[in-house]
Amino acid sequence: MYDLVLINGKIIDPLDGIYKANIGIKNGKIKEITEDKLEGNKIIDINSKFIVPGFIDIHMHEDNIKEGKIKFEIFNNMVQMGVTTAIGGNCGLGDAEIGNYLEILEKENPPLNYGGMIGHGSLREKVGCNDRYGKASQKEVKEMKNLLKKGLDAGALGLSFGLEYTPGATIMEMIELCKVVAEYPERFAAAHYRFDADRSLEAIAEMIIIARESGVKFQISHIGSCSAFGQMDTALEMIDAARKGGVDIMADVYPYDAFSTFVGSAVFDEGCFEKWGVDYSAIKVTEGKYKGQRCNKEIFEDIRKNEPDDLVVAFVMEEREVLKAMKHPVVMIASDGILNEGQGHPRAAGTFPRVLGKYVREENELELINAIEKITRMPAERLNLTNKGRIKKDFDADITIFDYDQILDKATFDDPVKAPAGIEYVIVNGKLVVNEGNLTGTNSGKVIRK
Repeated sequence: MYDLVLINGKIIDPLDGIYKANIGIKNGKIKEITEDKLEGNKIIDINSKFIVPGFIDIHMHEDNIKEGKIKFEIFNNMVQMGVTTAIGGNCGLGDAEIGNYLEILEKENPPLNYGGMIGHGSLREKVGCNDRYGKASQKEVKEMKNLLKKGLDAGALGLSFGLEYTPGATIMEMIELCKVVAEYPERFAAAHYRFDADRSLEAIAEMIIIARESGVKFQISHIGSCSAFGQMDTALEMIDAARKGGVDIMADVYPYDAFSTFVGSAVFDEGCFEKWGVDYSAIKVTEGKYKGQRCNKEIFEDIRKNEPDDLVVAFVMEEREVLKAMKHPVVMIASDGILNEGQGHPRAAGTFPRVLGKYVREENELELINAIEKITRMPAERLNLTNKGRIKKDFDADITIFDYDQILDKATFDDPVKAPAGIEYVIVNGKLVVNEGNLTGTNSGKVIRK
């Protein structure tokens, strides 16, 4: 007798392909995959819809601690779009004292599995290096290394950089910190690059050097917003050449041609519009008194000065360039989802259904099984999550079930948290977290510590 049985479904496993079978789940694990009849406490007739490994988002931005608690906002959006495991703390923004965050998260019982990165920007702040354009002293780098070790000992998955946000960070500072990460098994470093657009290839070269000199496993974050301005072919060629030379470097990308970040960040320093080839109207405000409006010079300067923590969206990238990254064999798909009180970019609620609905079914830009690979087994392997990313006996019962004819993102830039169509069931550690498209209120996620 199984806890949960899935019958009449079409399984997609990234390695075994597509086939029909029933699945028996017990104690949070896949215990049987068979054409035979199975008995269970709960039986769901999948009715020939697809059963796939739960989506793994290797790059997102988690819900923050507020008054000692974590209100699940983006986590709930994640599971509604099929994500069962999410990796936060990216772009240098992760908590410098990650152990505290993980402890609170465990008490709160998250709806999905979560692993976190230590943020380089947060480390800088913690040691008093508050000038984002300034160089860290040797003393400050030493203090950061000690804090980093403490966080890695507490179970952090690695270290993230947000070089466009802390342009004063030197390459030697990064190499020194990455050498610490390289000493820990199964950890990695990820970086939001230093430059985009016309200088993106410099940024790619810098990250390759850091990975090579430190020996760390390295992830280039959201390469689309770095190089989808006409440089993508060369950027991908550089990554391929580095990998052939023994550098362990890969990348992720989100399926949109607009990025989102805080308007007060260094991303929007003088000269940004010229390098992107756009004007102020390319920037859309997602919150505050100008919510929903496109910028002009007055609005942009007002919010940048007076509301620097507001999220804005920048429509500056080229979709065909983003597609090149999505198709590349060492680029996986991630959301880079970030929300502020339900406001932000639709990638936080639409990324994975958008890939499967728009780019697989509607436009035939990706093969279905290849897309599933990029959002399940590939990130699982990158993260050394040896029991996730496949539909296989004794693997964790993290499963997403979708209707291929219906799956599509519904979140928009005006309604960024609207749930997608076609995601019917999401199972996390053997329990239904989404049932017929709706949250069940069951939070069965676990904190992932290394």
